[in-house]
Amino acid sequence: MKIGFLMKDNSISDTDARLIHALQISPRAPWSELSRALSVSPAALARRYARLHDAGLVRTIGHPSWISTSRNLAFAEIDLEPGSLAMATAVLSELPMALTLDATASGTCLIATLLAPSESALATLLLETLPSLPGVRDVRAHMATSALKSGERCNLRALDPEEAARIGGPQPPRARAARALDPEFRVALMAALGHNARTPAAVLARDLGVSEQKIHDAVAVLLHSQQFTLRTDVVNIWSGWPVHIWYFMDVPPRQLSAVASALTTHPEVRYVGTAAGLANLTFNVWLRNLSVLHVLEAKIDSLSQTGAKIRRQIILRTSKRQGHLLDDEGRFTDRYVAPPN
Repeated sequence: MKIGFLMKDNSISDTDARLIHALQISPRAPWSELSRALSVSPAALARRYARLHDAGLVRTIGHPSWISTSRNLAFAEIDLEPGSLAMATAVLSELPMALTLDATASGTCLIATLLAPSESALATLLLETLPSLPGVRDVRAHMATSALKSGERCNLRALDPEEAARIGGPQPPRARAARALDPEFRVALMAALGHNARTPAAVLARDLGVSEQKIHDAVAVLLHSQQFTLRTDVVNIWSGWPVHIWYFMDVPPRQLSAVASALTTHPEVRYVGTAAGLANLTFNVWLRNLSVLHVLEAKIDSLSQTGAKIRRQIILRTSKRQGHLLDDEGRFTDRYVAPPN
């Protein structure tokens, strides 16, 4: 596929980066609102986004909020027999509870972000389902106990603060909006937004058999109650931060809160969460290149006064992100496996 709007160094253009940053602030903002902030016509913005979307570089998606689901969230390091990575990836890609799959540089380990509908379902997944898969040698689980930062808070930093401030966030629910959603409708709406969070309210209303006002109200309730979150994701190799690393850190308990909070302030850090397992702190980062790796790790080490144990896993390929399947070049495909809601 010829992608003429990319720069020669596999980065996106400045105008496209500004558009993506705006959508990272307000994923469902109308093109008319973004037009006023970016000084680009609504039609031109829509065309640019369509090109990025069709090329598999960008997706605007939704997923259950880590804040409301951290009890049923885990990160599993799945050790594999040599040569079994492709088979394990194919099987796990179809598993709704396997939200994201990252293959490490070793070639024999997958890091799976797991989200289960209940604690018992997560236990079954970790103790029975994953260990029984062909080629799996070992599963090391890090059970999330809290999530302090996640991908929806990250952006390309293409807009200056004044420009970013002109883009409004989601509106709170109307006073008359129903706070309790029908469970079947809630699941269907979350699945539709998970696949494409920019689907117009009119299309959602038609597909789900409700009014547009009910769609507007329900989306506002889901976001305001922090049950659900929206984000605009860009494929990391074209984002300007192509190096992806997972860290598993064991911090002295008295320092855990301070270290975790400090990590959230680093723009390279995309996820930070406390955990129960071999590590009590898990986080991942995107870097501009590998040469800054040791500089970052020196900063991380300085956060812990007594020297914490830290282990890194360099990611070479992401085959699934938030339910969306990616191809071997890291681009989004049209395949989506909805997570449990």
